[in-house]
Amino acid sequence: MPSVGRISSQLGLQLALMLAWVLLYQSAELLEYSPHASLWYPPAALSFAALTLFGLRAFPALLLVCFLMSVWHFQRYHPAEQIPYAAAIFPAMAHGLSYLLGALLLRILIQSGRVNYSGTLVAYLILAAIAALLAAYSGAWSLQLAGVIEQSERLAIWLGWWIGDLVAILSLSPFLVLLLDYCTGKTIAKQAPWLLQHGHGPRHSFLLKLVLCLLLLTLSMLLAHQVRAQEITFLILFLSLPAMWLVYTESIWRSFSGLAVISLAIVLLMALLDLSNYAAIYQFTIAMIAVAMLYGTAVPLLQNTNQQLQRSLHTDPLTGVLSRQGFVEQANLLMGRAGRRKDKVCLAVLDLDHFKRVNDLLGHQIGDEVLQQVCQTLQRQLRQHDLLGRFGGDELMLLLPDTDSREASKICERLRLSIEQLHITAGGQQVTASFGICEQQSDESFNQLFARADKTLLQAKQRGRNRIETILADQSATD
Repeated sequence: MPSVGRISSQLGLQLALMLAWVLLYQSAELLEYSPHASLWYPPAALSFAALTLFGLRAFPALLLVCFLMSVWHFQRYHPAEQIPYAAAIFPAMAHGLSYLLGALLLRILIQSGRVNYSGTLVAYLILAAIAALLAAYSGAWSLQLAGVIEQSERLAIWLGWWIGDLVAILSLSPFLVLLLDYCTGKTIAKQAPWLLQHGHGPRHSFLLKLVLCLLLLTLSMLLAHQVRAQEITFLILFLSLPAMWLVYTESIWRSFSGLAVISLAIVLLMALLDLSNYAAIYQFTIAMIAVAMLYGTAVPLLQNTNQQLQRSLHTDPLTGVLSRQGFVEQANLLMGRAGRRKDKVCLAVLDLDHFKRVNDLLGHQIGDEVLQQVCQTLQRQLRQHDLLGRFGGDELMLLLPDTDSREASKICERLRLSIEQLHITAGGQQVTASFGICEQQSDESFNQLFARADKTLLQAKQRGRNRIETILADQSATD
């Protein structure tokens, strides 16, 4: 049986959703153009956001509050008539089931894990449009079936109803999803932390960008109020430029909250300045900015993903040293520079002696830990400009710039002793390392240098392991 705490938590969620829905319902009257439809309907955004985040758990509260508001709505506009309680359930069902269908499909897609953030945005836009269309069309029909409106009224309001719902969903529901999640456990932060990591700069910088957006918005709408010409209202479209600046440089949290504030400001100014005659233009503006900002959030995430991919290509995930590709790329750069300056460069190739025995006797997990300890030991003792990379398995590479073969031998001998002092044993035998060192010859490529160093490493193994073999510069010249 559910615990008392869980029941109280669920009850608190239901009551909070109902209260928030009622408050947003009242705000829809700012742009109400008929008793049954609004040009901007924020309760739809809350319904879609709550059902997307909580699924069926949110449905009872939303269905109940829709029913209660339908009853209140009928009593308000038809005070002399008896309230049709049975008919009031039709609009509630039309609203709740339409958004439940869209939200559940979106939840299934997200939980499948088969789409990335950009794909989720596309699915969100499509499903939001379909759910809003179903809610508007079925809602208008439900009012006609309940006898509240005539057929002519139904035909007149369903399109504006759809657009009003959709505009609110596009501009508000992303912010409401984050807000509800933050208040109920931070599930998104736990399951997709990468989504919230970008753009946490100074707060005053975000506020400055948002104020700039609101200032341009206010100026354009004041000008439209004074001139009263449709062409002037299109100046608001330039708001998309600072809005893009905001979304490309700030976090998802700030971008979505900024979008919600901009949307609300447009609605408030439209009502205060009596610009409802240009409602279609401002609805289009809100929708355009919302879609642009939603897609804009994918750009920083894509950049972050590319940076992580770049790091994964150049860094070995197990040991944290350079990967084979990363080592070769940086080694070629250093060797090219050394060739131009006539500097000495040495390459050391090493691997751990009898490392297979560690994996066979102690397991691969212990083998991984041994590799990590060895790499950490080497990194602590290397110079800042030295390169350490993992070629594969237990074979490692060291590039020592500004170093001749004799100095490289001294460095590697110190490293060999430090590995020996780790006292890692397997099957009664201590884990040690063998080194093969070669100095770069004139116009020698990395691949050629590596082949010679690898051959030198083989000699170290053949001569007893746990030792260093070096090809001195004068030896290389005579070979």
